[in-house]
Amino acid sequence: MKKHKPIKIFTFPSHITKQRTTGVDFARIIQPAKYLAKHPDFLVTEFNINKKTDWLWVAKNVDIIFFNYLHNPWGYAAMGAMARKHGVKLVLDLDDSLWDIATDNPAYKVFHSGSEALMNFTCICNDVDYITTTNYYLRNVIHHNTQKYHDRIKLLPNYVDFDLYNHISPFKNNYQITLLHYGSTTHFYDLASEEFEKGIDMIFKEYPNVVLKTVGALIGEYKKKWGQRYFNDFGHEDIYEWIKGRFRQFMDEADILVIPLKDNVYNRCKSDIKFLEASTAKKAGVWQKIRQYEYIPEECGLLANTAQEWHDQIKKLIDNVKLRKQIGENAYKMVKDCSTIQGNINYYIDFFKSVVE
Repeated sequence: MKKHKPIKIFTFPSHITKQRTTGVDFARIIQPAKYLAKHPDFLVTEFNINKKTDWLWVAKNVDIIFFNYLHNPWGYAAMGAMARKHGVKLVLDLDDSLWDIATDNPAYKVFHSGSEALMNFTCICNDVDYITTTNYYLRNVIHHNTQKYHDRIKLLPNYVDFDLYNHISPFKNNYQITLLHYGSTTHFYDLASEEFEKGIDMIFKEYPNVVLKTVGALIGEYKKKWGQRYFNDFGHEDIYEWIKGRFRQFMDEADILVIPLKDNVYNRCKSDIKFLEASTAKKAGVWQKIRQYEYIPEECGLLANTAQEWHDQIKKLIDNVKLRKQIGENAYKMVKDCSTIQGNINYYIDFFKSVVE
């Protein structure tokens, strides 16, 4: 039987620097590339941050360039012109709606409506052969803002690697209860939402042994209001250092995760990656009642929207230690059974094979 030539892919995590690997580069480009490279039908060449990329060489030696979104027109032109000349397919990954960024997001200054960066980014989206993304809602938003039809926007959800996320936090049943929120510094508005604040207020009045810790965003008004019952810490800008170090530390500290999100287009476009990550540590959580978390069954996580719901759902997990432990166990099993990169790499394999057919 004739042996097929492997599909050659060059992966370009466009946000990487010599100092750090970003979470989005890891989850969307580096992680799937690692497992594609193990498949006999693929030959993967990874971008080397310490070496200047010769795009002519790349274009002559690969079938597909798979890269994270960028907005630099000259950088894209250097890559894209060579790709077009030599028939290489361009696949861009996008995990956020850059057309709908909230004003508290540091990237808003770059990608605000009418900005040159947003215009350039949209032009790049229009030019590539395919866009991969994390969910159906974002897929529709991409279609709405670009010239891409749905058949050119491929859904590839986020997955986790249990070989890397391999720390299970010991279950805690102490007097003090720590509510934990973690995320980048883009969640000020989410954390400061009125319903969440009122819900925590009610919890604090009822339970003097409860504290709230936020990793990433610091809400000054909360510190003034709640004093020593609210405190803040920071993660790590490098995803590997985060997973192996501070993430494990914070999961060990936490009793209950709390993840509020304001209901807007930008947040609806987000994925469920926090649920996947926290579940690897067997953590129970109360999650915003919003699109990306609404699929979570009650036995794996609780949902809240109003102040009363935040209070009631957190109260359940404080009062019922057995329930808190069981939800963490159930969430872990659900994610391990359904959402590992190892168990879902075939979706990437099938997609990239279809790109070159």
